[in-house]
Amino acid sequence: MLRIILGFGLASAAAFSSKRIPYLRFLGSSVMWRLRVLLHSNPLPRDLAGWEDISTDNDQQAIEHTRKLMSYWIFLKPFFELKGYDLFEPMKNKTQWCYLVPCKSLDTTKRRSDYPYARKCYAKDEELRFLFSSTRVWPARDIDGNDLMVRLISGSEPSDELRIWQRLHSPALKNHPRNRAIPVLEFVEFDGLIFIVMPRWGSLRKNDFGTAEEVLNMAESILDFVDFLHEHRIVHRDLDSQNMAMNVVNNENWDYSTGNHDPKHARYAVIDFGFSLIYPYETKLDSVTTTLRYGWETGEVQPPRNPFKLEAYRVVERLQFNVRVVEKFIPEIGPFFDDILSAHEADRPFAAEVLRRFRELKASLTPEQLATPLEYRYWVKGKFHPKKK
Repeated sequence: MLRIILGFGLASAAAFSSKRIPYLRFLGSSVMWRLRVLLHSNPLPRDLAGWEDISTDNDQQAIEHTRKLMSYWIFLKPFFELKGYDLFEPMKNKTQWCYLVPCKSLDTTKRRSDYPYARKCYAKDEELRFLFSSTRVWPARDIDGNDLMVRLISGSEPSDELRIWQRLHSPALKNHPRNRAIPVLEFVEFDGLIFIVMPRWGSLRKNDFGTAEEVLNMAESILDFVDFLHEHRIVHRDLDSQNMAMNVVNNENWDYSTGNHDPKHARYAVIDFGFSLIYPYETKLDSVTTTLRYGWETGEVQPPRNPFKLEAYRVVERLQFNVRVVEKFIPEIGPFFDDILSAHEADRPFAAEVLRRFRELKASLTPEQLATPLEYRYWVKGKFHPKKK
């Protein structure tokens, strides 16, 4: 159901005033927006496939397709304004047209940094620029200047991603302390398309870990959430660092913000369930297999594997790049990773066992070990890579 604001001609000017314009709730879809879709030269695709990028070696074809996908979001901008959300717009620079920036300066004195929103780690709007690479995601702000992301999760046929969000957003799970899916502020429907509005959180990769406690706290948070997902029979299937977020909005021109991982203030979330699988609750963890690839793996079809064990393995594999930097003074961390990653496929542990082992190791550490400053940024194939100066 769409919310139609009375007085459409005044909507643009008043959408970000201190008081929302009164609106009328109509049954069904708005005649105005149906006509817009029918008469527009680029009517919106009703299935998710129509919003995806294409694989081509033809640069011009790729550019044209990207511009077409961007036009869908630009077309929706007035609709989201009626909902109280200001979508970003492409930069005017001809060489940076695929970057998105705020289209107007807003009064951000009401901007919030408490949960579910993120701490502000930028000074100017230009530092929020967003590369249009995830084609079903678009940055935005609300009337108070809070930084947001809008994501298309389903077309006219309900998607698994929609079903996953419905499960994670159910009354029993929505506010569960172990539920570290990015919070959903609102579900928005437009002519059969379902969007979610989320707070904008930043990337783990752009923020420095200062101490052993900080990086171990992050790892425990992620492992705990993986176990939570699996308890509720969801497999993310693409839990790379790019889909692990934290409650800061970074200056996108910086690559190494410091001081943001303090456990007193840092919260972590997982984003992008577009690859994910959902199973009935009665499914036994050890009873299913899949031939689908996991995230960054090559080759769409793989040998049959247990998706829950596979995810636990892949997440441990990714976490070691950040976490094994503590191995210089916490040598026990090496065997923790090696034992899991060297196990034969049939002997790989489920997420609950991985979490148990990790917590047991973490509980054995002294306060001095946890407070030790980190000298290195990454661990890769046995080599420690120092932090940037």
